[in-house]
Amino acid sequence: MFQAVPQLMEVQKHAGGVFVSSRNTTISATKKLYPGVEIAKYSSWFTKFSQGYKALDNAPVIVTGAAGRSIFSQFSAKTCMVFHGTYTYLSKDTLKLNTHFDLLAIIGPRMRHTVDRCRDELGLNVVETGYLLFGSFPKKTEALKVSSLCDLGLNPDKKTIVYMPGGKPYGSWMAMAEKMMLETPKEFNLILRPHPSQGLTSRYDDRQSFKRVSALAKLRTDTLLDLSACPLAQLFSIADLMITDGTSPAEESLFYDVPQMFIKTPLWSKDVIRDIHGKAMYEDDLEQIMTLFDCGLTYDTESLLPYASAVYEAFNIAESVRKQRKDYFSWVFGKGDRQAGARVYQAIKNLLN
Repeated sequence: MFQAVPQLMEVQKHAGGVFVSSRNTTISATKKLYPGVEIAKYSSWFTKFSQGYKALDNAPVIVTGAAGRSIFSQFSAKTCMVFHGTYTYLSKDTLKLNTHFDLLAIIGPRMRHTVDRCRDELGLNVVETGYLLFGSFPKKTEALKVSSLCDLGLNPDKKTIVYMPGGKPYGSWMAMAEKMMLETPKEFNLILRPHPSQGLTSRYDDRQSFKRVSALAKLRTDTLLDLSACPLAQLFSIADLMITDGTSPAEESLFYDVPQMFIKTPLWSKDVIRDIHGKAMYEDDLEQIMTLFDCGLTYDTESLLPYASAVYEAFNIAESVRKQRKDYFSWVFGKGDRQAGARVYQAIKNLLN
């Protein structure tokens, strides 16, 4: 899955190796963003004759961001799971799906707290490495921000709003993307980045949506519809306001202490989250996760509040909830440095030894 690619590339920086995927869209996007990495396709049709199969068969260790028990069981390699995204809603049931791995590289205090409750019962071999994606996060400077905005065709004199919703079926893209194009005040740069599961797909309704949004983007100055071209770290580093559904991009962007705004829809709200995850997760973990929504303004798509007014209010309250952002980041990621890739590589070497 493309969602896992940036994390895996942080390991590749240190360990080298071949990137293997069965998805043409993932391979295409990976070639564009990581041109120096060797890539091989795994084919479920030709299996043992595919280059991807051969690469996995020759590997001493396989590092992955997906469970893949049936695939990895074919090979003699040691296996290591690096969780893609921040795994906001980690549960015991999710961990049960990963008991076949020789090593789990977990992110930080939130994940460790959940793992510790069932580590012995499930027989998990765990190492806390930090969040891999941070290794690609540049040092935020005004010069870098200006050059990045210019490279993207945006106005460096304007503040930048970045919208990164969740994927289907709960994500807010269909409810908000066109509305944002039409109603975001012109004094802001606007970047819309759909979830990879929508941005890298051939689904008709998604393609039609992107076609409509793209047409609106041409009518609005300082606007970018980005399906896969920009590295996530670049978007986070130039954002002055992150608009999300309260998913991984909200948590990741807190590395730069970016002000937040959250979208509530009939399909996605605190109550929906509790209904979906309440039975599987430990109750105190879930309630702590809900404090993410204390880090910024929540905009309800069914409210009468004008969207533009909500944007201004999100900027206005940003300073007053800075402590909430800092506390939440520390709980999820710990100190949040850029060394996770090196730690995963060291853990792999220890595993092989």
